[in-house]
Amino acid sequence: MTQLFASVSPVRLGVAMLAVSACWLFAPEIAQAAVSFGDIGQNVAENSKGVAKGITMGGYAGGALMGVLGCVEMYKAGKQDPSATYGGGIKKLLVGAALLGIGEFLGSGSTTLFGSDQTSGLGELGIN
Repeated sequence: MTQLFASVSPVRLGVAMLAVSACWLFAPEIAQAAVSFGDIGQNVAENSKGVAKGITMGGYAGGALMGVLGCVEMYKAGKQDPSATYGGGIKKLLVGAALLGIGEFLGSGSTTLFGSDQTSGLGELGIN
């Protein structure tokens, strides 16, 4: 047994023993301080209302802007060359549609995780 601890310094061994004894002494307090996942989820839901509202508003603005830019790009491409492809315009329209869907995505995600629609900013925006 002495050969096992011969390579370990006494200071390291003492620190390890103190750490083990501290864990043993404070284990009940650590267990009582534990927060349930439901409390964590409720806290996150309460704190994320404003963030989700901002993301939703930004998504609506960005989606509308990308839709307009996509339509303008397809109009210009069609005016310059009637046989032109509209790849860039269609990509912008798809990105705009994805941005418009962010608010609904956040609302359904919060319903799934927290049991109610906590993070959707649609009610505050007057859009239902």
